[in-house]
Amino acid sequence: MKKFFIISYKVVIHLLAMIALFLMFTALAVKLKWTNDKGDVDINNRYFDKVASQYSDQVDTVNQQFLKARVFQKVGVLSNRYPKNAEIIIAAYHKSKDARVASRMLDAIQLLLVKDKQIQREFAKINKLTSKQSENLYPWAHSQAWKDFCKAVANDKKAIDSVARMTGVEPRLLVMCLVGEQVRMFNSGREKFKQYVVPFSRLILPTNRGYGVTGILQNTALRIERTIFDTVSPFYAGDYFQSCINVNDAFPGLVNDSIEAHKYKTIQRLIKGGDHYYSYLYTAFLIRQYQAHWERAGYTLAYRPEIIGTLFNLGYQKSRPSAHPKVGGSNFQVANRIYTFGGLCYEFYYSGELQNLFPLTSKPITPVAELELKNKSLILKNKKRLEEEKKAREEEEKQKKELEEQRLKEEATKPEESAQ
Repeated sequence: MKKFFIISYKVVIHLLAMIALFLMFTALAVKLKWTNDKGDVDINNRYFDKVASQYSDQVDTVNQQFLKARVFQKVGVLSNRYPKNAEIIIAAYHKSKDARVASRMLDAIQLLLVKDKQIQREFAKINKLTSKQSENLYPWAHSQAWKDFCKAVANDKKAIDSVARMTGVEPRLLVMCLVGEQVRMFNSGREKFKQYVVPFSRLILPTNRGYGVTGILQNTALRIERTIFDTVSPFYAGDYFQSCINVNDAFPGLVNDSIEAHKYKTIQRLIKGGDHYYSYLYTAFLIRQYQAHWERAGYTLAYRPEIIGTLFNLGYQKSRPSAHPKVGGSNFQVANRIYTFGGLCYEFYYSGELQNLFPLTSKPITPVAELELKNKSLILKNKKRLEEEKKAREEEEKQKKELEEQRLKEEATKPEESAQ
């Protein structure tokens, strides 16, 4: 037993000594850096240096557009094989709003794809062919006039959004009709586009042309208004829209001129300057009336901007619901390309131009039942206002009638007084 304890004691002592020696050796190794991994220059060092030199802290608009074009093309190639990584890069771009961020992410991914010859060839082709001078695919979006137009229509956003909320017509559909009319007029050598871009210089227009910035004809404007209340019309859109406008209200600041059409309150609304609210409102009414006509026949125009544009241009008589309607309208030339009104509307609607202000939505035309529920408080407010205005007009008419009767009575008593 004594021998067992002596052996155990020696074993423990030796183990403790070995542990102490190991710890001392480890501390010495760390201090003398014997445990550090051997440093080396990364094999991709030259690549890192090369891509870093491609970017600068300052980038002008042209180069930003150029870089953005490359990024989107490369992301398109990448998405065929690695859609998740492509999605991450696009999300980073939208968050940063800087093409350089996405481009650097692509540079990092390219390191992992160095052995993927197909993707490398595609990327090299993009680098070679992408031009700094590349233009917008749509010819109508090239000119300075288009840039001026975009600034002008941005000023009308409040009015357009207000009409859209009231009528359930997507803002982009309203702008689409505006684009069709303004681009057509401008490229037809007329002055109407310039009158919109530069605030209206005059309000008197020939009666054979449209009124307001969307160019609604006199007969069309008057019919739009009548149809709002004509419950037997195939274009009747519903009782809801009767609460959207007071047709008896005289527009402030009436224009006095010799043109007969300008005597209509409807035309006064359309030719009034400012934010062009009524031009968009009557455009929305017309779209709703076409939609109602087609819905009765079992069709919808909600996802057919080209047909809405065609009908807006051609008028009620061309509204013939069909499963295979024809796109057309006025012909005009833009940058050596012949367009129809409906064709141009289609191009703009899906072009992405002005997307930041007037985006595409999943519901271009809101159903009337949903619109009534959504704007219930607005309907009640409008009805109350209309009732008050009606009561005020009746009171005014009553007072006028009483004054006229009193005047006639006074005139009738004058001869008797003279005779006496």
